[in-house]
Amino acid sequence: MNLLSLHGTQKHKSKFSQSRSLPTTIEFASASILMEFGIDGSINGETVGNVTLEQINSCSTPDENKVGCSSFNPAYKHDHDDNITQDSSGGDTIPSGIPAVSVVSADEPYVGQEFDSEAAAHAFYNAYATRVGFIIRVSKLSRSRRDGSAIGRALVCNREGYRMPDKREKIVRQRAETRVGCRAMILVRKVSSGKWVVTKFIQEHTHPLTPGKGRRDCIYEQYPNEHDKIRELSQQLAIEKKRSATYKRHLELIFEHIEEHNESLSKKIQHIVDSVKEMETKEQQSHR
Repeated sequence: MNLLSLHGTQKHKSKFSQSRSLPTTIEFASASILMEFGIDGSINGETVGNVTLEQINSCSTPDENKVGCSSFNPAYKHDHDDNITQDSSGGDTIPSGIPAVSVVSADEPYVGQEFDSEAAAHAFYNAYATRVGFIIRVSKLSRSRRDGSAIGRALVCNREGYRMPDKREKIVRQRAETRVGCRAMILVRKVSSGKWVVTKFIQEHTHPLTPGKGRRDCIYEQYPNEHDKIRELSQQLAIEKKRSATYKRHLELIFEHIEEHNESLSKKIQHIVDSVKEMETKEQQSHR
């Protein structure tokens, strides 16, 4: 064997050994991965199962014609702000910029809430108002054009809007101002199923609230000086009643005096009439 053929034989063996060493290297790396991560166990809570070296080797080199070999391709999902997020395991996470959805309390109205009747909605909102610390007032009513039945109702805070100017402003003493333009309200509408559904709810008030107080306490809060005014007016009313009773007694005495005077006058007139008749009788007898 000459030197040229020997060199060719060694070169051929070198290529053969390189081609044989690549799978061996892959097998060794695959075995290391199996030992390190524990493929037979669970990764991130998901069971992978038994994976053989042949399956890993068959998937180590991409082949478009093979089916059943899935690589680690994490899925992306767009949220409503078109932000793409992904965790370390390839799953989707909630973007940090999106606030968590608040859980609606059953004691607080919310859009879409259903009631069996308008009265039930009114009672619910009234209880809510008492707990929060304000007074409700029945506002606009919507009626059906077909039969005139009620199909919508607005319940507002009693401090909603502003007081209209009174033409008697110069004559009648005005009460303390209570309406401050508060926009808190609830709107319920009757749907085809017969239920009453909340279609609008404004929670914010433009005035201080008095949580836990009853309707009377809320009224006293709105009219801080009204209680003293009521007591003062009650005292004045009692004085006027006494004065009226005195006037009544005086009138009764006057009427009694007038009656006595009338009786006396009647007697005097009757006496005069009797005297005149007696005189006439005497004159007639004298002429005979």
